[in-house]
Amino acid sequence: MFEIRNLSLSFAGRRLLEPTDLIFERGKVYTIYGKSGVGKSSLLNKIGLLSATDPSVSYFFDGKEIDIENKKSVSVFIAEEVAFVFQGRNLINDLTVFENLRLALNFYDLSPDEIESKIDTVLADLQISSLKHAYPEDLSGGEEQRVAIARALVTGKTLILADEPTSSLDKENREKVSALLIDLAHKYHKIVLIVSHDEAMIAIGDVQLHFKDHKLVGNCLILNSDEGIKDSKKWSSCLSSSHTKLSVLKHRRPFLPRLLAFFISLVVAIAVTSINFQSLFADKYHQLVNNSLENGFLVINDSLHLQTTKVLDDFLSFDKEEITSISTSQNIQTVNPYIEFLSLGMTFDNSKDYSQLQKNFQPTLTIDGQTRSLTRNFSIQPLYQTNTTQRQIEYFDRSNEKGIYLSEQFISDEKLPNIVSGTTVTLAFYIPISLYESSIEKEGNILKGDGDLFVKVDKTYPVLGIVKKSYPFEYSPYGNTLFMNIAEMEELQNEAIQQHPMTKMALDGFPLKSWMPSAIHVLLKDSGAIPEELSRIRAISSQITILSSYENYEEFNKGLTYIRQFLMLLSLVLLILVIAVLSFVFFLLNRPRRFEVGILKSLGYSTQNIVWLFLKELIGYGKIISILASCLLVILSILAMQVLKLEISDVFKFYLTSVFTLIGLSVSVLIISGLLPIYTTCRQTVVDTIRKNG
Repeated sequence: MFEIRNLSLSFAGRRLLEPTDLIFERGKVYTIYGKSGVGKSSLLNKIGLLSATDPSVSYFFDGKEIDIENKKSVSVFIAEEVAFVFQGRNLINDLTVFENLRLALNFYDLSPDEIESKIDTVLADLQISSLKHAYPEDLSGGEEQRVAIARALVTGKTLILADEPTSSLDKENREKVSALLIDLAHKYHKIVLIVSHDEAMIAIGDVQLHFKDHKLVGNCLILNSDEGIKDSKKWSSCLSSSHTKLSVLKHRRPFLPRLLAFFISLVVAIAVTSINFQSLFADKYHQLVNNSLENGFLVINDSLHLQTTKVLDDFLSFDKEEITSISTSQNIQTVNPYIEFLSLGMTFDNSKDYSQLQKNFQPTLTIDGQTRSLTRNFSIQPLYQTNTTQRQIEYFDRSNEKGIYLSEQFISDEKLPNIVSGTTVTLAFYIPISLYESSIEKEGNILKGDGDLFVKVDKTYPVLGIVKKSYPFEYSPYGNTLFMNIAEMEELQNEAIQQHPMTKMALDGFPLKSWMPSAIHVLLKDSGAIPEELSRIRAISSQITILSSYENYEEFNKGLTYIRQFLMLLSLVLLILVIAVLSFVFFLLNRPRRFEVGILKSLGYSTQNIVWLFLKELIGYGKIISILASCLLVILSILAMQVLKLEISDVFKFYLTSVFTLIGLSVSVLIISGLLPIYTTCRQTVVDTIRKNG
């Protein structure tokens, strides 16, 4: 017996049913009918405890009160005693008939063989055994309704609630379904409650309730009677193992599209690689320093205290003692002078007219026999054999060390013709052979200076290559124009000095002296020694300026820290991005699954049960993503090995570390991104989900 006290129904502030007491007995069919919109379906849902519970309403089953304020207790009662047959879409599309029926038995402590036996028996009784392995989309409307009735029978539930079960069926199927519902009551001793507007269906009711004028008119009403419910006990479940066997719902089609799964796997693999990539620096740190830093630097005698990055002609030259002090270190490999050959320089012959000559001078360059006027003066600057120089040059001929290099910027500025392998350049330039002493006034102070005295030479050279625009140094006031290997420049200068010995001791009243550089280039054996050498050389003189691509070892450490932080930030951004994208995708994918939620809740699954089911699904997808991402990680590890020239042992260690991170990350990303969509989907009431998706 199923009793309801003080049952009322309202919608949008409008009373649909006045407070009513009802009693339903086993073995009878009850039909409820009335005009459309009167609230018949809502009444049925409230009778079956699907709608939000009203604390003023009391439910009694076999004389025991159901604790409707306890959601778990309500879910268990539905799982044990209430079965629903909806107007349509009673089954989960991705499950077979057998699997749909098995869902209802998950609450019972039955073995797989016992479950299959019970299902086979019910299907045989209803003469639908042939449908056991069919999917809902392959069933007719009548077959689907019979399967829904079979689901009620297989669990032995007492209260069968059917909402317009024959409205979309033809005459033959209406008769079959009607006969089954009658059998449920008369043969299987169930309480069958049907809502319908079909006169034939209404007529099968042993008790017919007319819903009109906010009342139920019929012979099952209990009026002003408290007998049978005084001092009633609370209803408790008879299930031996409630809510324990929750198997993951399968899907005929992938829940996550393959392209999306690949995208997730790729992003997770990249994120994990970024997180663990910094560990590769540990063993390769020293090599990274050597490969990344210029293992040389320029030391300028900035006698004018200009703090400039250019080597000016007016700077005092270093003396031998100063050069010895700078070059005396076990870290130093070689020390070379900074020499610059100019397109115009002062000589013994032009010194008197040099100022006027400068004004009227037009530099030229002959390329493959064609002379071209240039828009500005040029100079030939030295190339030093550092660990990064070769990366800044596009070579034409590596076999020949004697020749000239043109800068890419100079070619572009002067609009020179296409410079290719085999191109020759003929030019006149000036080589410094001695120095004249001078003085310079700066801010009221007289400072000593040196000027270069040159000799003119004419030469033809093959073009050995192009110095790229990315070349980081620009020591000359004339900019980067032409270059030559320092060894060849020293050789040319020594020849010029020998061919033009100093025959005079002064030039226009300025004393002459042997040529010495005002800047020298220091090449180290190991770039890791740069900070030590910078400190040592700066201590020699306060007027020394050092130009280095990297002047502070601690700054490099800061750079590595920045790289690590950037990689971590990149990983975090990627993960947030994929979580955001996945959350949106899961909202879209879970939207149609609200129907599944409605079916599950109508079977007695609680919101907590369904959330756990969906989470188990996500964990399963996480395993798939982990496997796919692990495969992608192999490719990323191989790429890292090729780019960073890593040993196989390094890559293996990196891969193992990453795989463990990857597994946890894949599952976590999927669960975090799926939590809100899953919770939003699962918290909806069964009435809403069935109504919106039916």
